[in-house]
Amino acid sequence: MEKSEYILIGSDISSSLASIIRSLKGFSHYSFITATRIPDCIHISKSLSPTLLIFYFRNTQDLIHTLYKYKDLKSIPILCLTRSHTTIDVQDIDMILFTQSYESAIRDHLLNTNVKSILNLALKIKKNTTTHRAPKIHQTSFVHENKNLARYIMELDQKATTLSKIKDRIQDIYPDVDHPVRTKLMSIVNTIKLNIKDTKHWEDFKLYFENISPQFLKKLSSKFPDLTNKDLKYCCYLKMNMSNEDITHVLGINQESVRTHKYRLKKKMTLSKNQDLRLYLRSFSN
Repeated sequence: MEKSEYILIGSDISSSLASIIRSLKGFSHYSFITATRIPDCIHISKSLSPTLLIFYFRNTQDLIHTLYKYKDLKSIPILCLTRSHTTIDVQDIDMILFTQSYESAIRDHLLNTNVKSILNLALKIKKNTTTHRAPKIHQTSFVHENKNLARYIMELDQKATTLSKIKDRIQDIYPDVDHPVRTKLMSIVNTIKLNIKDTKHWEDFKLYFENISPQFLKKLSSKFPDLTNKDLKYCCYLKMNMSNEDITHVLGINQESVRTHKYRLKKKMTLSKNQDLRLYLRSFSN
């Protein structure tokens, strides 16, 4: 019988716990376990070794320091959701830790996307550790680089989403101001558009992504040289198992645009209408 995969969600605020669960969709392969007390989180973490821990407590810092004492738990990724104007000190804590604002995660619908990125990281770490049996120093480097990738993707996606919302807000108020102000506003909007489309973002993203899948982009670009950077990045998101809804939030586009882009990708790759694009992209994995 296949071993169950668990995601532990802990919070001492029942309404927040419910919001976190509602935000997590498309995780049919995982069972959610909830806890409202820190001692319960510690007990469940030790007994079940969940694939991912998500915490939103008033004193999450104490919980992290307690879990750090248990050697077997150091390989489990932890996503700490924080309150406004608060931070969690992760210095000198050798664990796979991520922090994100609770308000941003729920309000901007980023939690689902970020959790998928972290789970993808956890899967890569598990495969690397169990199949390659690399020396400890190599595994430590692997964990560090992939943790950077997941964190970078989260931060980049959140930045792009925030910039898109600012741009939309400026465009909303554009008709209500006089011409000199309109000129200044449009200058800001154009700057934001250039920032979102900055090619350096793609190069940075590509550099980090290749630490996890060094052959994916190379094989894909070799077979389909006409794919643009936007096409390749979209393929990366699909490989990370992001849903269409996740991609709409990350790229700041609507569902119809996602479907259109998916259709154009399949056309460039000469895939039939019924072929699954995600499944096809897996054939380019390492």
